[in-house]
Amino acid sequence: MKSLDDPFIQSLLAQFDPAGIIGIALVGSYSRNQQGSHSDVDLDIFVDVLPDESYTLRILDGKLVSLKYIRLRDEYAALQDPEQAIWAVPGLRRMKILLDEKKEIANLQQAAFDFKWEELQAAANDYAVTELMGCAEEAQKIIGGLLQENESKVMYASWGIFKNLTAAAAAQAGLMIESENLYFSTMQAHFGNDHPWTRAFRLCFGMDTGEPGVPAYKIRGRAALDLYEQTAHLFGEIIANNRHQEVIEAALQSIASCKQNMPA
Repeated sequence: MKSLDDPFIQSLLAQFDPAGIIGIALVGSYSRNQQGSHSDVDLDIFVDVLPDESYTLRILDGKLVSLKYIRLRDEYAALQDPEQAIWAVPGLRRMKILLDEKKEIANLQQAAFDFKWEELQAAANDYAVTELMGCAEEAQKIIGGLLQENESKVMYASWGIFKNLTAAAAAQAGLMIESENLYFSTMQAHFGNDHPWTRAFRLCFGMDTGEPGVPAYKIRGRAALDLYEQTAHLFGEIIANNRHQEVIEAALQSIASCKQNMPA
């Protein structure tokens, strides 16, 4: 699957009506030549107007094929958004262009190669602190859930903290995510396996099990509170004098009080 001469690629392209299509690119594991026996084939189909069904899976020639319709202008916008750029830049750089009569996809790919993270750092900092502020609500829910021994409440809020603060930390650090399969390992490699942030990250998601005999929801809830504290520590310089500083500091005080007063 390396060129237009590949019979499978030819069979795929033959199934698309070129009307309204700007171009087609191969992305994902096949574009990186890292596919395995269980890999799906990811196609990005660039259009001006999205169809009613902009994403679907199909079985084509016996393979699972992911079809994602994308507006060209949305991909350019992703290069200006730190939350999206950490995913978009590596993907666009690695994609293999299959159809591009007017070279519009090639121009988009070149924009990804020309991308400079420094231009987005200020926006990334603001996004990261805003996410930390928003997770103050989840931290409060976890504290309440632990006191009430409400497993569902703790777990749902812990998942929110894990998801949102992982994204915030990745964007603030400008980590380029080559593949969703490498998301977690990229985070751990950046911060280090022994870093307090990484330890909280792993416990919060259940990658590590924690203390034997303690209910899993309590371990993960407490780890989520640790993750909030550790993320605030990472963001210390950019939190100072930020409009969200008051909310974040109040959340940190609540977490500290919870840890002091809550039984093991």
